[in-house]
Amino acid sequence: MMMPTHRPDVTGFLRVIAMMLAMFSPTEAQAEEPARLRELSAATSWIYQLQELVPARIARTSADVAVVDMAQNGSTLPLSRSDVERMRVKPDGTRRIVLAYLSIGEAEDYRFYWHRNWRYAPPEWLGEENPDWPGNYQVEFWHPQWQAILFGGPRSYLDQIQSAGFDGVYLDRVDAFAHGLAQDARKYQMRELVSRLAAYARMRDPGFLVVAQNGEELLSDPEYRRVLDGFAKEDLFFGVNGDGVPNSKAEIRSSLRYIMTLLNEGKPVFVVEYLRDATAIEAAEGYADLLGVPLYFAQRELDDVYSLQQ
Repeated sequence: MMMPTHRPDVTGFLRVIAMMLAMFSPTEAQAEEPARLRELSAATSWIYQLQELVPARIARTSADVAVVDMAQNGSTLPLSRSDVERMRVKPDGTRRIVLAYLSIGEAEDYRFYWHRNWRYAPPEWLGEENPDWPGNYQVEFWHPQWQAILFGGPRSYLDQIQSAGFDGVYLDRVDAFAHGLAQDARKYQMRELVSRLAAYARMRDPGFLVVAQNGEELLSDPEYRRVLDGFAKEDLFFGVNGDGVPNSKAEIRSSLRYIMTLLNEGKPVFVVEYLRDATAIEAAEGYADLLGVPLYFAQRELDDVYSLQQ
């Protein structure tokens, strides 16, 4: 049974933020952005699907940005270049940005890199299974062996994404630095990982896009912000304390104090809310409109391309 949903009391707070954004004007450097970055920055809609992916269904949507898994329907093989190109073209013939999902803070036992014997003889960098997401495992994301799986060679995850022709990458579990002790050191190591991954990708494709999901505390570092082309946030308005539960004003403010730094630099922010309740959906739409950010509604399984809003 769904819990009754109420709007978080943040409207006045967000109106102030909206006024600040209205005063912002792009710099000359931003006006000369590469084409893919301009398209990402101009996006007003997006979709996000990781399971039950069918490229033809993505192609039939009108979304400006699509975030998808690099493989189709649980396969360990990446999508073909023709699949990616098909998703890139909207029904009206215009172009959409297609980003490939990549978890950098957890290992997943259904990926091409997974070895069956890791269950009883795990490598030293592999940790405990995530109780909320069976099949996902904590990793020492700073470990060279894990990073070699992510990028740096023709069989690595990122290299396969780029070989398939994706416009960029959508990095998940960036917030893995929040687990355990020594968080300051872990934040530094996560920033370094994202920076190194981005530098490697752009050496192969200078216009390759890098969007990070969650871990907004890292946005306080200007060098990290420069590395990113965009940012995505789950559960900005609802869901921190349970699906459908409004976030407190303090929780929303805590996230926005970091997110605003990126918005004020003219970089795009995307929000996904996992909501079913019509009142909550209406409230989230209003808050996203005030911020001027694209909002997508989904189920947490991310197994349907069509927003629950539609």
